[in-house]
Amino acid sequence: MPATVESVLSLAMTLSEQDRVVVAEQLIESVPHSDHDLSDEMKSTLDRRWEEIVSGKVKCRDAFEVLAELRAKYNV
Repeated sequence: MPATVESVLSLAMTLSEQDRVVVAEQLIESVPHSDHDLSDEMKSTLDRRWEEIVSGKVKCRDAFEVLAELRAKYNV
């Protein structure tokens, strides 16, 4: 008998958070996706920005640190 979405989700929710992340990542990877929704300009921008990161021209910052700084700055 094939598993139902409900039964799979119910079982998955019994896993640890780390295991659920692994399952979620593998499920997402199993779904075909394409970049058809991206315009050529968007693709070029993404390629350029990626090269800036890889080359070290720009430095990435942890999103949680940035958000904490903004919350402190604006008293949120």
